[in-house]
Amino acid sequence: MIDALWQLCTSRTGLGYLLIGTDLAIACAYFAIPFTMAIVLSHRKEDIPYPWLWGLFVTFIVACGLTHLVHVWSATSGLEYLSAQVTINFICALASVGTAIAFAIVLPQIKVLPSPKQQRAELERLVGQRTQEKDHLIQVINHRIGNQLQILSSLVSIETRRTTSEETLRILRRLKDTLDKMGQEHAAMRASDYLAKIDAINASAIRIA
Repeated sequence: MIDALWQLCTSRTGLGYLLIGTDLAIACAYFAIPFTMAIVLSHRKEDIPYPWLWGLFVTFIVACGLTHLVHVWSATSGLEYLSAQVTINFICALASVGTAIAFAIVLPQIKVLPSPKQQRAELERLVGQRTQEKDHLIQVINHRIGNQLQILSSLVSIETRRTTSEETLRILRRLKDTLDKMGQEHAAMRASDYLAKIDAINASAIRIA
């Protein structure tokens, strides 16, 4: 059986069927690839650089697939459709040369496009920079809040020593106790290093993204 299969594959008839089969397979692949590229381009047109270059690639690959279909057409019909072959080959040549020229022109620009790894590194750098600026701003605000609470407490203490009214003295003492309590809570929050916890949360969010 193997010998018969070998003779069939090496005979003129077998080689003809093999040629037709390979041309059909290549044509199907040439049509499937640009179809997939067209779907991707339609959904990611805003994200893909040089979408017109993708369009040229699609045209080039489809034209290559048509040349193989013409070969199948000629082989199955037994006729040589010279005018159709010339027309499709001319279209394929135009698409091939146009794509090659366009790609050569755009190649220097494509080479300088940042890679996904570079974009991620730049994003992490910007997030780290903004996080440091935010942390510094929070520290400055917390420092000023602590100073203002201390100033208010000192002013209340001065007024407490100056007043002679018992009712005013009770109000000022309650106010000073409240300010001192707020100052202690504020100092405890600053000492808890909650900024480090926020930084850890931000870093974890970047890794997940």
